Amino acid sequence: MTTTPAIPQQNVNGTHSQKVNAGFRSSKGFIIAVVSIAVFADVFIYGMVIPLIPSILRERLAIPAKDLQKWISILLAIFGGAALLGSPILGFIADKGPSRKTPFVVSLLALAVATALFWAAKSPVELVVARCLQSLSGGAVWIVGNALILDTVGKDQAGTAMGYVSMALTVGSLAGPALGGVLLHWAGYDSVFLVAMSLICIDIILRALMIEPPKNKASQGAVSIPDESEPLLRNGNGQPRYDEPAECPTQSLNQGRERRFTVPPILRLIMSRQLLVVLFASVIDSVLYNMFEAVLPVFVIRTFQWSSFGIGMCFFALGLPSLLSPVFGYVVDSYNPRVVSTFGFTLLTPTLIAMRILDNDPSMRAQIMLFVFLTIAGFAFSAQLVALMVEVSEPVERLERERPGIFGDKGALAQAYALENMAWATGQLIGPILAAELVQLAGWSVMVTVLGAVSAATAVLLAGTSRWASRVVWKRTGETGSEQSVNHGHGEI
Repeated sequence: MTTTPAIPQQNVNGTHSQKVNAGFRSSKGFIIAVVSIAVFADVFIYGMVIPLIPSILRERLAIPAKDLQKWISILLAIFGGAALLGSPILGFIADKGPSRKTPFVVSLLALAVATALFWAAKSPVELVVARCLQSLSGGAVWIVGNALILDTVGKDQAGTAMGYVSMALTVGSLAGPALGGVLLHWAGYDSVFLVAMSLICIDIILRALMIEPPKNKASQGAVSIPDESEPLLRNGNGQPRYDEPAECPTQSLNQGRERRFTVPPILRLIMSRQLLVVLFASVIDSVLYNMFEAVLPVFVIRTFQWSSFGIGMCFFALGLPSLLSPVFGYVVDSYNPRVVSTFGFTLLTPTLIAMRILDNDPSMRAQIMLFVFLTIAGFAFSAQLVALMVEVSEPVERLERERPGIFGDKGALAQAYALENMAWATGQLIGPILAAELVQLAGWSVMVTVLGAVSAATAVLLAGTSRWASRVVWKRTGETGSEQSVNHGHGEI
């Protein structure tokens, strides 16, 4: 009698274990966690190091007191300038390269080199190089990380996933300066960088373990998204009317493939009216947020005579609502990102204008009201950030639907987030300058009024360019039920 050889149980278990491990390493939850931790580590280390720059310049580099402000300004400007110049390149590499994981891991090595340069800097040139590397690393984390999440979860769950990333961003930005100051005071200069390097090592392990999903998965399997830039002119049946003659699918596909070699994807994205609106809103969001960093500390010192603890509590109140970012993301998934972003700017408008009453009022009532206003503003900023992060991907999906293959086989999702990173960096440059000039020339009351008006104008722009507004203005009787079914489940503004 012939017996069947027994299968080695160890090999079976080993194969099963490998499959389980591979499945976990490529799972949605693990990838979202890795990206969120990467964003947290980047802003956390940034926040730990930034408060040390004045002491590095004074004590290690022996910069004269009269040149201290100049070098601080230079280092701040270099960070924004490197982000503006490097973002398009990082987005192109992430989209056209063989893997998103490679630039994601390399960016962390750049952060390690930047941290080491800060740690051992003996000349201003080393600090300049460190700031450039730090900026490029942060840009890569943001651009590649967001693209990875869209590749992983698809469009329907993007809001919730982006909510966790937004929460990690704010928690890192709040915890970094606080821990950096405590470590510097109690454990010395080297302890700050030892903690930073330890966090980088943990982050490297997590990023190396991650198995990335196929590129552009979101656009391949996503549910069709209502087009925010639908033509406003309609025919007698209430359907969109295009001035261009209709094309057969084959002709459209061939034209898309032919044109993609002549126009770089990032230029096609810039020419998208829908994306330009989102990018403009991102610039304004960054301007409004960064003005607090430039003006709020001076305002509370002058008005309330607060110390650094009071200033820290202000930023804590501003950042605390970000813990609810996953909730905002769920709302984005359930309705529409344009709904949430418009709500955020609308809520921020009266909040900023109401801050006029705090000017020259050192009373306890004014101090309590400041924390109330900052908390409300924090809700608005968190809602805006999550919604705009998700909405950046929609123009890419729309163009891919209209002209399949227009961005090539690997898509242009990372390049869209590169443009968003450039928009945020622009706001980082404009916001502090604008706020400081307004306060100096016209005072606190005028500054918050102007910024409130800018927020209101942005809300009107977002609402006015939405598909909902187009339908209300141009709606005709006899709209087909099919259009209504497409809109169902994707709430309108």
